[in-house]
Amino acid sequence: MTASSLSSPPAHYSWETRWLHWLTAVLVLEQFVVGQVGWHLMARTAAWRPFLVVTHTSLGVVLATVFIIRVAWGMTGGRAIRFPVVTMQDRVARSVHRLLYMLLGGEIVFGYMARWSTGRPIMAFGVPINSPLPMLMHGTHSFFTGLHHWTAWLLFCVALFHGLAGFYHLFIYRDRVFQRMLP
Repeated sequence: MTASSLSSPPAHYSWETRWLHWLTAVLVLEQFVVGQVGWHLMARTAAWRPFLVVTHTSLGVVLATVFIIRVAWGMTGGRAIRFPVVTMQDRVARSVHRLLYMLLGGEIVFGYMARWSTGRPIMAFGVPINSPLPMLMHGTHSFFTGLHHWTAWLLFCVALFHGLAGFYHLFIYRDRVFQRMLP
């Protein structure tokens, strides 16, 4: 290994890391849109609402699975590129990534708890995932539903900032950070 290969980062993250990243991004965006349309923009009596609810819960289970795989991949070292945290920009980037993981993990837990607090199963592609909890008080359901709603918005905003930072690297810095994550 030469000194120049130590100082220049690889051209791309591993294909597994890139696919987990983009699958997560697509699922988070889909979940946000379906959640907003299905719960807030459509009347409760709308014909499409049950389909959107089942889509949201089914793909929420997929997102939870991808999230668990992604966390396990990262904790076992995966084949990610490791960068030293030197500059303030490095610290902000690392902090934003950690915040995204915390928000996404919280969002998933709050979604499960919001559904299970009513004693109802989560339907995933027609298969019920039964609640391990008894039916809880309505206030508990409202609490988890509120957390799920506001965490979704916060996650969306932080993810949007993350995406805009990627475009900043692509168009302003031109440092190939964005290209390393392209599929």
